[in-house]
This record gives sequence, C-alpha cells and structure tokens, in this order.
Amino acid sequence: MACLKPDVLVLGTYHMGDRGERDLYQLKSNINSDKKQEEILEVIECIKAYKPTKVAVEFETVRADILEEQYKKYINNELEDLEPDEIHQFGFRIAEELGHKEIYPVDWNRPVGGVPMGFVYELLKETDEELYNQIIEEGEKNNKLEQELINTKSIREVLVAINHLDNLKKQQEIHMKLALASVNDYYLGIDWLANYWYRRNLIIFNNVKQLVDHSNERILVIYGAGHKYLLDQFFEDSGKFNVQSITDYL
Repeated sequence: MACLKPDVLVLGTYHMGDRGERDLYQLKSNINSDKKQEEILEVIECIKAYKPTKVAVEFETVRADILEEQYKKYINNELEDLEPDEIHQFGFRIAEELGHKEIYPVDWNRPVGGVPMGFVYELLKETDEELYNQIIEEGEKNNKLEQELINTKSIREVLVAINHLDNLKKQQEIHMKLALASVNDYYLGIDWLANYWYRRNLIIFNNVKQLVDHSNERILVIYGAGHKYLLDQFFEDSGKFNVQSITDYL
C-alpha cells in the first residue's frame, strides 16, 4: 500500500516591496490603490481553495522572531498597516483567513565561499563578452516584459504569466549560463551556483520538509518566482511530496 504524501504548492511572485531591493533587476509596483487591493483579494480567494494547512514565506529562519511578532500583531489587530510586499499581502492574509496561528519563515540567504554574483558577471565580461551580453540582454528583456505585465494586467494575470513553465525555464537558463563563467580551473560561476543558489534552494526545500507533521499536510510556499523552478524540482525529485500546480488555482 502506497504511503500518503503531503501536498506542496509553490506560488511564485514578483517582489512587491523593499525585500526585493537585493535583486539584480528591480520592478516598480504600487499595490496600495483600491484597484490593486481588490486584485490581491482575488488572488487570495483563488489560493484559499488549496486549503493550506501551513503557509511558508521568503523570510530568513534566523529572524523568525521578527516574523512571529509581526504576524501575532496582525491576527490580534495590533498591526497598523500591512507592508506592501507579498509576505504580508498574501502570506499574512491567507494564513489569517484560514485561522492559522503561525506563519513559517523558510529562507536562508547568506554569502558562502566569498563569491558575490557581481564577480561572476565581471569574469564573464572579461572572458566571454558575447555570452555576457546575451545574459544581460535576456535579463533586461525578461524584466521589461514583467514590468509591462505589472503595468497593464491584474495581479492574478501577472502571477499566471510569471508562473508559466516557459517563463520559469527562461530564468533557469540564465542561471545555467552563469555556470560558464570560468577561466582555466577557476570555476567562479559554478562556485556561485553550487555554494549559494542551489544551496539556498536546497535549504528552503529542507526547511519546508521540516514543517511536515503528518501526511495530510498541504503546505503553501510563497516565494520569488526565480526560485520556483528549482523548488518544484526538489519537491518532485525527493519523492516526499505531491507537487501541486499553481495554474489549477490561479
């Protein structure tokens, strides 16, 4: 008899607030208007149909006390205003409406091995300018398209587009091209990918797995869309989860 496995659903988002400042490409988004708030509520109603038992968000575990305090203030009506980011706007609201007493940080984001992403780009520019220009062009094109979506579409429509497999593959392709930043036996791009990017996403995967208390868990993971390709892959490849499709809910 097959063992029952918990469900996991990854909602890839664009960074709506200040927590996105560390990203290479920046997006401008004003979600405080009445219209945008209505659109956020539309997304919340869609995701609530998944009926998550736990909500995990892109917030570092080492700062869990901060998130816990914020969420407790929110559910006790002591938080003056929600911050204009996806953690508060989606995570807090969904968890509160479903009666959750906690929301769970699962992120890890620390430099390892002394390889900042900027060094990878610098090496590529010096050793393979054609590939460097290709990566920059693709990144700027993707960012422009995403900004146009934000400017012209509803939040639900934006999320549908950025969670589409074709878009996720484009972002993964850029990461894999960064692996080619090398000279002789100095594999700087691989060092960054292995010691930071893949490490970070594997730690997120591990942290989500630690939230599973029983086979009936239905965990919602709200994260920057750039993480979704790897997270879905890790959840699927582990054989420990039933990976749900976000398009079934949006």
